[in-house]
Amino acid sequence: METLIKLKDLEPNLQQQLINLLGRLCREDLLSAHCYATYYLTYEPYRTELLLVTSNNNIESYALIRYSGKFTIQDIYEVHIWNPSNNLVSEINIPPDKRVDIQLYNATHNDVEVVVRHFRNLGFRRLYVEKFYDMICSREDFKPSPLEKLAIKLGREHASLYRELELLRGVEISIDEAREILKEYTHYGVIINDTLVSIAARYITLPVIHIIGGVFTRKEYRKKGYAKAVSSALTREAVSSGASAGLHVEVDNEPAIKVYTKLGYKIIRARTWIFAHPRDL
Repeated sequence: METLIKLKDLEPNLQQQLINLLGRLCREDLLSAHCYATYYLTYEPYRTELLLVTSNNNIESYALIRYSGKFTIQDIYEVHIWNPSNNLVSEINIPPDKRVDIQLYNATHNDVEVVVRHFRNLGFRRLYVEKFYDMICSREDFKPSPLEKLAIKLGREHASLYRELELLRGVEISIDEAREILKEYTHYGVIINDTLVSIAARYITLPVIHIIGGVFTRKEYRKKGYAKAVSSALTREAVSSGASAGLHVEVDNEPAIKVYTKLGYKIIRARTWIFAHPRDL
């Protein structure tokens, strides 16, 4: 018989046992929902919820729900659904006044329809279904960019340049918030003539996997190898520590896939993501 439980309702020792189990699953399946769950439940439990469907003491499916709104740039919900099921999805309750990024694992076409229908019923009016590749690079496969030396680790002293780049991307942040973001997450950038022209960040750091994202280059500086340089710097940090590096990329983003492939990244699977946007207020 299946039972739905919330992690926060379990005794602390059972919670830790479950986190340890997810950690073991992460080591077996890098760049999976288990890795996100391990990281968020360990380092950000106050902003993370886990709904589980169990049967005979086994985890059948779960939904990891995290509100990322510590900073303006993260004012979204992040949801990872592993082995989606109707009874699990029906228990997800998120107010339709924020954007929600949903990642599905081991999902069928019917599962995607169930998730889309549920979020429409919650009040979300604009939902977009897309396919992403999961890509991983190991130490053995890593082929560094010859331009990697151009990439520098950004610090709080680069806050104004970082803020300017985020404004270009349509994200309004303050200088103080830019400083805090650069303090909390590792960023590498290429600076040309006092302009931050390319950037990449690491958002998840675990002993077995570093997850990279936020790669962006100003339009007028593209096709010069700068995105490859910043991605290479972050990948080097990962593989030098003994971890693998992982990232997600849209399946139709051929230029980005080409960059990552040249660095040694390999596609391990394609998965469905769903982007749910707020109702009109």
